[in-house]
Amino acid sequence: MSAVFAVYRLILLVSCSVVPLQAWAQYDVEPEDRVWLRALLDLRVVRGGAAPSWTDHGPGKTRYGGDSTQDGFERVTRFVLSQLAIEVGASLPGDVRAQVQVNVQPDIADDYTPWLTEAYLRKEWGEEPDGWGLQAGVMTVPFSLEHTGPAWSPQYTISASALDSWLWEELNLAGAEGEWWHATQNGLRWDVVLGAGYGPDQLGRLVALRGWAIGDGVSGVNGDLPLPNGTRMDTFNERDHRPALYTWITLGDADERAALKLGLLDNLGDQDTAGVWHTRLAVVGTVLHPHPRVDFIAEYLRGEAHVYNNSNDSSLRAFYALLSLHHQRQRFSVRYDDFRVSDLDGGHSTREDGHAITAAYLVEWALRHRIAFEYVWLDSNRPQAAVPEPSQNGWQLSYRFRY
Repeated sequence: MSAVFAVYRLILLVSCSVVPLQAWAQYDVEPEDRVWLRALLDLRVVRGGAAPSWTDHGPGKTRYGGDSTQDGFERVTRFVLSQLAIEVGASLPGDVRAQVQVNVQPDIADDYTPWLTEAYLRKEWGEEPDGWGLQAGVMTVPFSLEHTGPAWSPQYTISASALDSWLWEELNLAGAEGEWWHATQNGLRWDVVLGAGYGPDQLGRLVALRGWAIGDGVSGVNGDLPLPNGTRMDTFNERDHRPALYTWITLGDADERAALKLGLLDNLGDQDTAGVWHTRLAVVGTVLHPHPRVDFIAEYLRGEAHVYNNSNDSSLRAFYALLSLHHQRQRFSVRYDDFRVSDLDGGHSTREDGHAITAAYLVEWALRHRIAFEYVWLDSNRPQAAVPEPSQNGWQLSYRFRY
């Protein structure tokens, strides 16, 4: 694996001057004007596991958990505002696209401060068969195959997999991307993204200290996330002034029935700088549509995170497979997750192993409304946890309105 990373680091260093994510229209409610405004509101009734969630500095592995009482942990049913997303865009002179998105997530942010999720300018040249584009600003690395819904929400379920949840929790940067796409005469389509950006100098810290989690939080460059020790960590934390480098390569057919994807990232962290984590990871994924009403996606992530004082060095591994059936405006999805953290330094143990099954049913109507129900069965074993972890099973009922 180290040899593969060495080759791709060389490729990225040579190519980082050509520094983009395909600009999908996240809100397909109506045609866009030259200046447009979109919004998404997500209200939920939730009942998570008995333990307080990690968002409350507890041991719970889902976004919503229970309460701690004198008699132990207790399940709680809550009515919550899960997300308010506002997106503003404009078509500028020269066919340049500008887009900004902010998110309000009170449980994760611990207040109602809007987090800046993305703010970029994008320019494309060419047509659908062949072309290239440049994009610069605040963005998230495009490794998730689930976050393709409005406002970068998970498309198939309410909560994303542990793998994709982490990518959207902790990996937010300011930089630039270059994208090239090409369709061959025999029906194959190539898409290559090369990117570089600043900010993820502590990438890997959240998983090492907390472990994996299943949720749908969307990070921002001005955001901070809760840690088990009662403190919070900034998601954008540039310390060593080295850019993170990444690539995302897709090979598929022109009819979009099948695609194979490979992602590589190295944050080039300088371990001689206090607080900097050196994290590198590889992601392999596939998207299959064997039938017009059937979607199948799977991803596997493998990586390592090292910190300068050698106290929490960890090996990260996660996998999920998701099957989704849809008819008209109804969708049923089931997903299996498997996740691991291995301790590499023998100091403070970061070891964890777990798995989860998620089932979700979604119904949309009148373009702007969606009702969704999801149940998660989750089992996680983290020996270093301060308290034994009770049942993590829980459910959510979501109403979503988009404008």
